[in-house]
Amino acid sequence: MTSIIRLLFEKARFESLLAIPYGWIYRQVLRSMGSATFVSPFIQALGLDCVSLGSRSRISRNTRLLALKNYAGQTFTPHISIGDNVSIGFGCTLSCVRRIQIGDDVTIGDNVYIADSHHDYANPTLSILDQPLLPGQISIGQGAWVGYGAFVAGDVSLGEHSVVGANSVVTRSVPAYTVVAGVPARPVKRFDHETGKWIRISAGSQ
Repeated sequence: MTSIIRLLFEKARFESLLAIPYGWIYRQVLRSMGSATFVSPFIQALGLDCVSLGSRSRISRNTRLLALKNYAGQTFTPHISIGDNVSIGFGCTLSCVRRIQIGDDVTIGDNVYIADSHHDYANPTLSILDQPLLPGQISIGQGAWVGYGAFVAGDVSLGEHSVVGANSVVTRSVPAYTVVAGVPARPVKRFDHETGKWIRISAGSQ
């Protein structure tokens, strides 16, 4: 156990040291990058000139930032906009062909998949990868929390201070101050501003 802890510590220290020169590189290639923002040197990225980062945000290692300008003959003008004080966990994917907008103070857990498009499958004689991407737009409001392993794709808006439960599949917009969970994700709680409490939503009232 001690050797494992030592290995993790050494890896984290190496990442922090390597992040110093990489931070300078990121500032040259990103569309914009605020102060005190950390981007792991161990990410995969396409189209960083289409990515804007706010201040005091963090993008953890093994995350993929994919701003796709071209795909299978299609041309796109993507923009990934990440606000201030945003935390993006380990191993996430942000895949954008039009727009992904992440507001301030958003927390995104590990292994979350977010995409503003999906593959068409209208022609069963063609492989899915040979069919066009259907673009949408993703908007995540201020203070929202997207839990571990969630899948958010299509033309979807997550309202401010909404919560997406772990491993949920979100393909429809979520109102502000609402908790959703499940496959597909459904509202399970809403915040009552009068009582200052989260109120469970019964199945019949959805």
